[in-house]
Amino acid sequence: MNDKAINVLEQYDITVNRTFKGRGTIICDTEKGMRVLKEYKGKTEKLELLYQLQCRLNDSLRTDILVHNREGALFVKDIDNNVYILEEQVEGKECSYKSEEDIIKAFGAMAKLHLKFMTPVSCTGLEAESRLYRMPVFFYADEMEKHTMECKRVKNYLKRLRNKTDFERALLREYDYFLDTAIDVTRRAKEESRAEYEAYVNSNRLYCHGDYQYHNVLFGKGSGGTYTGIINLEHFAHDTGARDFYLLFRKISEKCDWSDEMAQNMLDAYQNRRVFPPIEWRSLCLRLAYPEKFWKIINFYYNSRKSWMPNRNYEKLEGLIQQEKNREKLLNKFFS
Repeated sequence: MNDKAINVLEQYDITVNRTFKGRGTIICDTEKGMRVLKEYKGKTEKLELLYQLQCRLNDSLRTDILVHNREGALFVKDIDNNVYILEEQVEGKECSYKSEEDIIKAFGAMAKLHLKFMTPVSCTGLEAESRLYRMPVFFYADEMEKHTMECKRVKNYLKRLRNKTDFERALLREYDYFLDTAIDVTRRAKEESRAEYEAYVNSNRLYCHGDYQYHNVLFGKGSGGTYTGIINLEHFAHDTGARDFYLLFRKISEKCDWSDEMAQNMLDAYQNRRVFPPIEWRSLCLRLAYPEKFWKIINFYYNSRKSWMPNRNYEKLEGLIQQEKNREKLLNKFFS
């Protein structure tokens, strides 16, 4: 353990027996149990709200709850003024995208998480919550517009290139189709009422995980039986459950070639617990219709060295093209 980590951990009322590296974290074995130390890049004003949301979860749905330091704060700083947080570790087997059973359980847990976030609070709790950081509502059309503008900018850049690589020529061959789709979906998203969406999210006090991926879902066993752990909630957003559903649904669908059967299973697993209201359903359909995978490919290309492109990027483009018909077919069947 380096001196910087020692300085950070000394600010907590714990005795650290040993430490070892995790995925971008330092895992600490303490006399109070396992703790996870991680650098925090977000606004510290959000942490009290995050702590309140974490505390709403019960034994059957666990999360890595923030730990207060000796001064009662939810974060500490190192000698270079970097911010760190310490959380109770949730142990369990990571959800496997190759296991249909795991994925179905992950979608059921997602719905349960969203319902927990929506749980009415007491008058005392509501008064305390009103004093917390007021997060802006995430309106999905804004992100689509930003991505579409970048798609246009990269196309202009590619057209100006004199000597194009095989990847750049392949990218240009498919560009018009995906760019036209992005423009159309962005236009439809902007036609949705921002005021209505923000009012809906605020009035229902909706929050979502913000980065609901299979590696953030764990399955474990405790004295009370089996449980599902949902970790890394510090990415949470003031948005509807459709955001989390979209992210995991798209990733799993890509890995199983947009299977109708798998799509139905994922929808059922979520909606058996929580049915999407119409305003969320519309946002989900638009998010899925947007060609985000294409944007990710060109974003990676545009922000990396042009003199050398990894074969993996070319493979991703080919995979995207091969899957497009199945994607369209599935979206028309379930999300038209």
